Amino acid sequence: MRPKRRPYVHDDFIRIRDLLVETHRAFHPPVNWGIERWNYARYFVAPMLGSWGDEGQSVEDSLAAIRLWEEMNGVWETEDGEIAGVVCIEHPDVNHPGYGEIFVQRHPEHIYLLEDMLAYGEERFANPRTGRVHIWVCGGDVSLLKAVRMRGFVKEESKSHAGQELELSEIPRPELPPGFEILTMADECDVDKRREIFGRAFDHPEPKEWPSRFAYEELMRAPDYEPENDIFIKADDGTYAACCIIWYDDHNKIGHMEPVGTHPEYRNLGLGRAIVYEALRRMRALGATTTPMEGGHEPFYEAIGFKTVRTWTRWEKDV
Repeated sequence: MRPKRRPYVHDDFIRIRDLLVETHRAFHPPVNWGIERWNYARYFVAPMLGSWGDEGQSVEDSLAAIRLWEEMNGVWETEDGEIAGVVCIEHPDVNHPGYGEIFVQRHPEHIYLLEDMLAYGEERFANPRTGRVHIWVCGGDVSLLKAVRMRGFVKEESKSHAGQELELSEIPRPELPPGFEILTMADECDVDKRREIFGRAFDHPEPKEWPSRFAYEELMRAPDYEPENDIFIKADDGTYAACCIIWYDDHNKIGHMEPVGTHPEYRNLGLGRAIVYEALRRMRALGATTTPMEGGHEPFYEAIGFKTVRTWTRWEKDV
């Protein structure tokens, strides 16, 4: 019997996380999300966007955004109760430029569901301001390429980004200028400073555009978050100057970095490179053999040794 779609429920989080881990090597190139993005979407992006730009940074608004994220996702399940596919959103906020983007997480035995999954995304995720949906397709993803064409999506020739990877072998020791040290949230758990460096690293000087305290604490409750993998560089005046979180997939021996950033007042000092080297060394110590980087600042990562291994192109549809 063909798998049936049902609403996402809270208990699906770990089951879908396990699906992503178990099916990672079934696809070449890897086309499903990694564990970092799945954790990050639910436990950080949703609550952060819920109170984004709000002076009071309401917890209730963050909780409402989490509920919206859960309500928008669709799950396909077999009659035996196995998850056969998932359609999810990353940015549950109609004012965010990423709203309208469809993400499909698939099982290798149920690729035939792709057109059904796209149809659900078209119906559920359309951006009300543009009347459009879009999806990024990885080069070599023949099944999804066929499905988007069948559904009438059109390729945007000018929009693409690289997927990079690094084999973890010999990683240089990070070199810091005088007056800086590398710490983790296991060493010093100052949530307010940690959320500030996130905001400033992504060029948001206004506190109302930083993650709320609730949003960052929610991130710390994510199943795959470990405080010793939440790294930052601290200046001698106490300012957090750069940050990076490691997400380690032990099953696939993959280390992910999400997010990575440097305070604008501390750029061009080598801190970004230093924190990435520290993250790579920690990943390798955990057992990781590779680390991917999707949509990062390509020249920066190329200088570290990352190689471009795939290209993603954007496809759009008016609905």
